[in-house]
Amino acid sequence: MLRGHWYIACRSQQLAKGPLARTIAGEALAIFRGPDGNAAALIDRCAHRNLALSRGKVTAGGLRCAYHGWTWGADGHCTRIPSACEPDACRAIRVKAYPVREQQGFVWVWMASAEKAEPDREPPLFPWLGEPGWRHFVMERVFEADAFHCVENFLDVPHTAHVHRGLFRGEESKEIELEITGGEDWIEAEFIGEERMDSWIGKLLVPAGSAVRHVDRFQLPYVTRVDYRMSEKRQYVVMSQCTPESPERTRVFTYLGFRFEPLGGLIKLIFQPFAGAILNQDVEILRQQTEDLRRTGAARFLYHETDAIARGIRDLLDGKSLAGRAPERKRLKV
Repeated sequence: MLRGHWYIACRSQQLAKGPLARTIAGEALAIFRGPDGNAAALIDRCAHRNLALSRGKVTAGGLRCAYHGWTWGADGHCTRIPSACEPDACRAIRVKAYPVREQQGFVWVWMASAEKAEPDREPPLFPWLGEPGWRHFVMERVFEADAFHCVENFLDVPHTAHVHRGLFRGEESKEIELEITGGEDWIEAEFIGEERMDSWIGKLLVPAGSAVRHVDRFQLPYVTRVDYRMSEKRQYVVMSQCTPESPERTRVFTYLGFRFEPLGGLIKLIFQPFAGAILNQDVEILRQQTEDLRRTGAARFLYHETDAIARGIRDLLDGKSLAGRAPERKRLKV
């Protein structure tokens, strides 16, 4: 689980009713809004008797522990010990606090590394969110899977013909060419001359004869982005921010933005349940993969050229830069 990055802890609307327990990169956090309305994150462990702070209540002084009432500010300093005769002495006591940013309806937490104790950049933005002509929705799922297995799945075209047959892909198999490029912390595949998918959703979203531009992209730490563009007024993007909780559990926030004028409202009515069904199928297949890895032992993957960019994703997660690599061409059937 990579450190020195921003991860989504929750959506802004989820902080409306007191503190929220979250785990990021193996660390238990209490996410809450302080008296000023700003989001904050503390280690989910009171320094006094170690009760989870997420069991507590937000007060004028900060997050109050449910056990003895010790209260903690957004900066981690203790602001009140109800039973203490010298109230100011509590300020010397503190718990770990985490840098937080709130933007576009999401609460992000910076998970420091030895090299990057403080944020050296801002969280990424979801493209076209709120822009004229664009609509969007967000899906949140917990995958019983490693974050690498999640991002690999989200950018893996061949599995769609089997796991999502009938929804995403039809019966026909077509050969297509990909151009793969990479950089310091990213890799992407552009599908050359792709035609619309042989399925009902493909026929709905892509008019006959349209030129389709399809690009799949991975960005560190665990971010995937899939772009389909048919024209200026017909395009969509699916971007997933994966927050690793443990080696076998990942919370995924998937943003789907689209522009389909003049049918945007109708498309959303169809697209949202369809996308949810696709995501649920991936949740289940990755749960099965994790279950089988527990039974058979650690992953020993075989990387094949039909895996497109999976090998490159693994290299990036292992700390290897892809900058300077020549573009690569591959062919596969989809």
